[in-house]
Order: sequence, then structure tokens, then C-alpha cells
Amino acid sequence: MLFTITVFIVALFLVARGITFLIQRYLDFRGAGRSFKKLLRQGRIDAGVFADAAWSEVNRFGHKKLRAKISKEQQRVIRDARRQLRDDFLNDNRPGFYQYLIIFLVASVLGLILETIWMFVAYGVLESRVGLVWGPFSPLYGCGAVLLTVVLWRLRDQPTWMIFLISAGLGGILEQLAGWSMETVMHAWSWSYLHFPDHITQWVAWRFLIVWGLLGVAWCKVIMPELLYRIGEPTSRRQAVVVSFLTAFIALDIAMTVACFWRAGKREEGVPPQNVFEEYVDRHFGDEFIKGKFENLKMDSDERPRTS
Repeated sequence: MLFTITVFIVALFLVARGITFLIQRYLDFRGAGRSFKKLLRQGRIDAGVFADAAWSEVNRFGHKKLRAKISKEQQRVIRDARRQLRDDFLNDNRPGFYQYLIIFLVASVLGLILETIWMFVAYGVLESRVGLVWGPFSPLYGCGAVLLTVVLWRLRDQPTWMIFLISAGLGGILEQLAGWSMETVMHAWSWSYLHFPDHITQWVAWRFLIVWGLLGVAWCKVIMPELLYRIGEPTSRRQAVVVSFLTAFIALDIAMTVACFWRAGKREEGVPPQNVFEEYVDRHFGDEFIKGKFENLKMDSDERPRTS
């Protein structure tokens, strides 16, 4: 499931990137849009882009207005200037905590939404598939997006084959660690590849390593540079306050989720709570809470698929 929804997330980003590209091409053709005006203000392009433009008069809401049709050559100048603006930003601003947090949140929420939709469309199942006790988050997808960004940032100008191999390795490591951690720490499991003939471990298979490599290439070459450029840098105190609040909330959410499943394992072993905090966890995040909140997780090891 982790792998399938990751494919959907990357595909959705690519579709969104394609739509944005088409809209931008149209705005360049008309000499309009905030991006175009920003290039003019910064002096990266000048009024010469209108030199070969064809002008037509349009009537909008009772007001006549001239509208340009910029030549293909000048559109190429605009695109080159915009690409250079993005490259300059990326070269001068390495991604930091602010960017990583936003990527984590976007991928976590988007992954949860797509996973819920996929299960309903494919299997007719509508259930809670959240990964944390509070909020609409599935942190595996957020961690995957952040991991790809952290590792591939310095490699974005490297050969495609290198990015492919590294991404395949990252995907395998992510699935192995996620699956092992869920079983060891949370006493739960959510997927298994044991029924595939090319499985390497319970959570890793060769076929998926190949697609992880392809996903990494798409993320590194197409999605990541544009996404980081769009996120930009925090420019106000309000943004810093919001990010600080979200950081504290996510940290507490993750800690409480780990405590929730850790106590679930201890209760299964017959170990009573040892302090006030563990009593609080058992009272508010007991077995009934886990069953209702994390409906997609399996807590019984006997239900796992076996090697075919």
C-alpha cells in the first residue's frame, strides 16, 4: 500500500506540474501573469518581449483592452529567464527545516487522502487510514518525500542512472524500515510482499525497487526543483510562528502515537501501567481507540500472507 499510494502521489504531482506548465505557456503567450510581471520588475526581461507581438482589442465588462500575442521566439526568452530565476533561487537557497516540514505535511495529508480514495474505489472499503492519533496525517508518505528530497537535492545535476539506483535503494530502505518498525514497535503490519515470487524480504520486492528508481528520477528532475521554488523562503514572522506551532504539534503527535502502540504491546503481554502517563495512555488510547482509529492496521500476526 505504501508503494502504491507513493506512485499516485508522484503521478498527481506530475499532473499538477503539467497543468501548471500549460497555464504558464498560455500566460507567456499573452504576456500576462504574476510570474511574467515579476520577471519584468526584476529586469530579467524587458519591454522588448513585445517587439514582435500581435495586438488585438478585446471587450471585457464594457472596457476595451489591448491584448498581446507574443511570438514564439520571445516566449522562449521568457521561459529561459524564468528557468534562470528558479535555478538562481535553488542555487542560493538550500532546502531547510521550513521546506522539509511543508513537504512532510503536504505528502502526509495527500497520501492519506489518496490511500482512502484508492481503497474505496478498488475494494469498496471506506475506513480510517490515518497514521497518527491526531490529525489527518499518514507520516510514512511525508517521511518518504522528505527522505527523497534530502538525499537527491545534491544529486539533481547528476546522471539519471545514478539517481535511479540511489532512489531504488532509498525506496527499499524506507519500506524495510517502515515495515520492520511497525511490527517491532507497534506490533502491527499494513502490507506484505511475501506472496510475490521476487520478494527480497517481507516488505521489499525487486519489481517495486525498479519503480522506486523511476519515481526518484521524476521527483528529482521534475517535481522537487519546482516544488521547492514554489514553497520559497519564510518572509514574515507569522510564517515562522505557524511553522513553530506545527513542528511542536507534529512532534507531540508522533510521540503520543508511539506511546499508544507501545502500551498496546505491553497490555498484550499483561504488563500493567507503571506511572501516571501510562495510565493516561491506557485510559484515553486503549485497544478500542486503536481499533477504531487505525482500522487498516493488522495486529494479529497469523493474518499475514505467506510465501507462495
